[in-house]
Amino acid sequence: MAWRREETIGDKIRKLFTNENESLEKKTILAQYRLKTAMGKIASYIDKLSERDRILFENIVDAMIKKDELRAKMYAKEVAEIRKITKQLLTVQYALEHASLKLETFMIYGGAINEVAPVIGVMREALGIVKNIAPDIWIDLQVAVRELETAMGESMADLGLSVDVGMDAEAKKILEEARIVAEQKIRETFPELPKALPSPSTGQTTTA
Repeated sequence: MAWRREETIGDKIRKLFTNENESLEKKTILAQYRLKTAMGKIASYIDKLSERDRILFENIVDAMIKKDELRAKMYAKEVAEIRKITKQLLTVQYALEHASLKLETFMIYGGAINEVAPVIGVMREALGIVKNIAPDIWIDLQVAVRELETAMGESMADLGLSVDVGMDAEAKKILEEARIVAEQKIRETFPELPKALPSPSTGQTTTA
């Protein structure tokens, strides 16, 4: 009798990603796992950026006390960039939380296949935001989108229907709401820069 190698856990995982006949439910679980992984990484990024912002803000205050205008401007420019990136990540975070909830509802209660389309739309938009600022998060989201697109395409094909998973009205609404929440969070979390601080872009003193 020929020796037969036992199937390893790695073999089973590879099958999940290569078997074209996997159910929508199983692919949704895989996508949800990647989505949760990406959300955890985003939270970690935001925590680190917040700590960096705190340190730089203290440096700004110190430079102003010492009347070192050039150094204050340099730190202010860095703070502005950090807050810009943080806002982008917060937008993605809130949007993905919404997408994750929709996926969880679908997995628990089922529903129409087209209910997954807004989730894919949101994640596609998130891909564009994080690609240049967090490549590792981009990879997780890319895998999640691929799983959902494949599963949705197969399910719609089984029903003899075509599928368009582009950004629809609901997905756009989710992203816009996420941007509004992110802006509010930025205002609540980060202290305003000193009013007498020279503008990082013009070198002129701000009075707002």
